Amino acid sequence: MSLGKEIKKARIDRGWKQQDLQVATGLSQKYLSAVELDKAQPSFDVVKRIARALGVSLDTLAKDDEVIASPPPLAHPVAPPVAAMPPPSRRKAAKPPAKRPRTRKAASVG
Repeated sequence: MSLGKEIKKARIDRGWKQQDLQVATGLSQKYLSAVELDKAQPSFDVVKRIARALGVSLDTLAKDDEVIASPPPLAHPVAPPVAAMPPPSRRKAAKPPAKRPRTRKAASVG
């Protein structure tokens, strides 16, 4: 559930109207209504104030049933696969062909 729905549920479970929560928190009823309808995003301090007034934990208000469960952690981490590389060659690298000395062309006679 969303934060606003969790706040509303906790308020109703306590048997309170929005006016009761207004008195307990010092927040306006209009603002509390907007929070419960998820039209306003309260600051962390405001959420703490609401939780304290309702007598619930922050975890209770922050729970989210729509979160996709992550896979359980592995017992032993698996090392990433190493790229298959051919073993290094033991043969000596071939030397490049030797440069031939340059010769001059014979002058043509004639």
